[in-house]
Amino acid sequence: MTSTNTIDADAALPSDFNGVAVCYLCLDGEVNENSQPLRRDCACRGTDAGFVHLSCLTDYAASKSEQARTMKEYNKPWEMCPHCHQFYQNELRIDIATRFVSFVRRTDPDHTQLQVESLYVKLRALIDMFDRLQPVQKREAGVTANVLLSLIDRMKNDASLPRRYSQKEANLFGVHGEIAFVEGTVESARRAVAHFEKQIEVYKAIGDDEGIAMAKGHIAAAKARIEGVNSYEELKELQEAYEMRVAKHGEEKESTISVGKNFAILLRNANRGDEARQLLTKLLATSKQVLGPNHNLTKSIESICDV
Repeated sequence: MTSTNTIDADAALPSDFNGVAVCYLCLDGEVNENSQPLRRDCACRGTDAGFVHLSCLTDYAASKSEQARTMKEYNKPWEMCPHCHQFYQNELRIDIATRFVSFVRRTDPDHTQLQVESLYVKLRALIDMFDRLQPVQKREAGVTANVLLSLIDRMKNDASLPRRYSQKEANLFGVHGEIAFVEGTVESARRAVAHFEKQIEVYKAIGDDEGIAMAKGHIAAAKARIEGVNSYEELKELQEAYEMRVAKHGEEKESTISVGKNFAILLRNANRGDEARQLLTKLLATSKQVLGPNHNLTKSIESICDV
């Protein structure tokens, strides 16, 4: 993870362009030599901040990964804006994650751990805007989750394998559960429950009580679809998952807002519309303030509020 070539995003920030958008890396505006337009989908604001060409961002991220000393440093430039420190969003997030997968396959084709890291970044990008994906991309998400589970299973014989890969394994079962759940049928809800139960098994093995609570909340929502009603126990499971997130991470954490959204949906389905509206209103305001109006989660909550 070392390299002699360095691109410094902070040093390349445009400082005096009279409000004209330019790429903060190459300092050119509009379309570059690769026919790529300027892109920006993070928390950067204003008329001259955060814009970048995809090819420039790819070169920057590659140079940073080659210098990285930790896995977090290796992944970060492919996921997060170096200026506002928010994860990229929407199509830009998918595009740069796709470039990450290609980068790893080109530079370290036999490095299983790096393959897992890049594919996991790509999968998260797909899942975060799953409801807006084309059918072929939805299928890609499911296939990627299966590939990741296979790769992680291959890594399990390594006694020094970091705990976070067990966490990833649990999350992958959760992804399969979420994909099944959004199909919207009773049968798919049953498949979702099976996936979430596998997720709980992994969480129990690593002692992740918070993960167990979240998975139980997902099971509650899936069982509600199977049974056609929301029972008190199902609502209680998801409420406990949400309250645990609030207590541990605060109301402004992205994952807390996401679990709160699921709880609000369950409240509304249980004919507790006033409570659902109050919670959604609070979640939307928090998401807009913390994550921004164009964040995937903000847009998702807005679409629920409009129903």
